[in-house]
Amino acid sequence: MLALLVEGVFHWGFSVRIVTESAGAQHYLYPPPSTLIGALAYGVSAVKGLPECEVQGSRGSAPLRSMVALVHKAVRWAVFAFSDEPSASRRTAAVGYSDFIRAFRLPYQRGARHTWEQLDMWYGVNAQGKVYACGAGFKVLYFVDERGLKELGLDERDLLKAVCSIVRLGARESLVSVISAYVTRDVEIRRAGGVRGPLEIEYYFPARLAKDVEYAELVHLPRLDPRLWEFRPSSPIALHEHEEFYVPSSIGFVIKPGRMLVGELAEGAALISAKFEGRVEQAIVPAEVTGR
Repeated sequence: MLALLVEGVFHWGFSVRIVTESAGAQHYLYPPPSTLIGALAYGVSAVKGLPECEVQGSRGSAPLRSMVALVHKAVRWAVFAFSDEPSASRRTAAVGYSDFIRAFRLPYQRGARHTWEQLDMWYGVNAQGKVYACGAGFKVLYFVDERGLKELGLDERDLLKAVCSIVRLGARESLVSVISAYVTRDVEIRRAGGVRGPLEIEYYFPARLAKDVEYAELVHLPRLDPRLWEFRPSSPIALHEHEEFYVPSSIGFVIKPGRMLVGELAEGAALISAKFEGRVEQAIVPAEVTGR
């Protein structure tokens, strides 16, 4: 397994729509793992000249699918944390909010409205969920299966090029600048029984993977499911297919970088420690991600 560390800054913040929403686009407070993998997949498409989507099976009989589903075969998991490190001249802070926008409503309207005579009905006003984080630092840790990477025709150099091609985390307007990127094979994986707490963890993780967690709070994020990357999912993703993730405690309504204190790993969890040029990054992940 390879570990890939990406550090960067948000230009104004980001917007990631809750997958069960339609016109009323409420937001996640953190970019979920599927969004992080999608950001890297955009870079992979740019480096390899791949299309951003593909048709599964024969045309007309299978759903259109984002290339992210293909990249996910190599990138098994990804975790996110706000950070002060890439923007040392300022302190990182983020706030969730909703703005009114002029929205294109036609995809949610019946066929009779799909004519030029009904043009006035194509647009409407609704709330757009956003997280304002102007100049805020972040870091993302990707865990990459080397066999899957070879199947994509990529090597470590290509992976770093793809990372440097990341331009957004979330909607197209969620612009970021990548400040640094590192890749390492110096990765240690330990299962729940072989880990003694307490552990200090910066990156979010599913709540089911740990016990006795302090300095943390819960947010809902979608489960990592290939259907998230289908333009017309084979079956809709329901609200119950989200799960709770632990994130560092906020200060009131302001999201800040922080460290959670984890007393014990639960069954089905693994701790990955990756060494990057004199620093160690740790993340709690589902054990199946490690292939063990």
